[in-house]
Amino acid sequence: MGRFASNISRNQAYEKMKKCKFEIIEGKCVIPEGVTELQNRSFSNCDKLKEVSLPSTVKCIHNEAFYDCWGLTSVEISAGVTTIEPGAFLGCPGIETIRVVEDNPVYKSVANCCLTKDGKTLVFGCKTSVIPDTVETIARSAFQWCEELAAIHIPPSVKSINSRAFFGCLSLRRLTFSDNGFLAEIGDDSFSHCPALRMVTLPESITGIGKGAFAHCINLWSINIPQSVEHIADGTFYNCPILSNFTLPDTVTSIGHYVFCGCQDLEGLTIPASVKSIGSHAFAQCGWHESIKIPGTVEYLGADVSSIYVPEEIVIPDKLDPAPKDSYELPF
Repeated sequence: MGRFASNISRNQAYEKMKKCKFEIIEGKCVIPEGVTELQNRSFSNCDKLKEVSLPSTVKCIHNEAFYDCWGLTSVEISAGVTTIEPGAFLGCPGIETIRVVEDNPVYKSVANCCLTKDGKTLVFGCKTSVIPDTVETIARSAFQWCEELAAIHIPPSVKSINSRAFFGCLSLRRLTFSDNGFLAEIGDDSFSHCPALRMVTLPESITGIGKGAFAHCINLWSINIPQSVEHIADGTFYNCPILSNFTLPDTVTSIGHYVFCGCQDLEGLTIPASVKSIGSHAFAQCGWHESIKIPGTVEYLGADVSSIYVPEEIVIPDKLDPAPKDSYELPF
């Protein structure tokens, strides 16, 4: 099930020993000159840490270097930093100021976002970030566990949102996209575990939605699938129990494993005749919905279709090949 359960509260998920490899004085980390790398969990659950200002010798900030530092509010990236790994500030929901010194050759800061120097990739953000209209890629885990982020607008320049970009944004209520943008890909788990999301309107430019993209969005009731999408990936809407305002366009040809597993309010959903393949457990734990019918055009049907109506003309297994048992493992 991934890092946390569906009705997650991170401060209840588990207890970690606090770990700070460097001294903290009056809320500021004191990293000696000569240190070149901040390793994984150099600062872990350091409640007293308020500000980060790095010496010029630091070159690399590794994944989860600052992990679950809830009190951290301000980050300054020095001129020497040339590598910031995904999730470097994972679980630091209180950050409200991001600054990169001007003479850094790789990164810069705009509107409380850390960007690559050309402005095309958003490396990491915070609860006060406003995505600039130069950004084309939102990096992996850029806002992961940014729990106090309440609203974000995706500008038209953005072409891809990478995996887990907004995973665990527990307060995210308003997610908007530009109508005439270039967004083509939403990565795996990109908006998973965003329980405050209720309505999402995706732009028609999207051609791919990754696995588990909106999984565990337990209050999501309305979302659209653009006409350009042909495949609904595994677990896209896993455990979205009140999802009901939803239509599958007639461009969709395949529905992956666990796509609607746990979606209990899908009464009236029409599976278009364009669909040729339905994966295992795609409608598991949905209750019985006779109105949801598998079209006679389906050529492949996975295991566990007990929640939906299979017309008599579809014979299992003569016409359809059931998926092998345990052939798919939930990645979220």
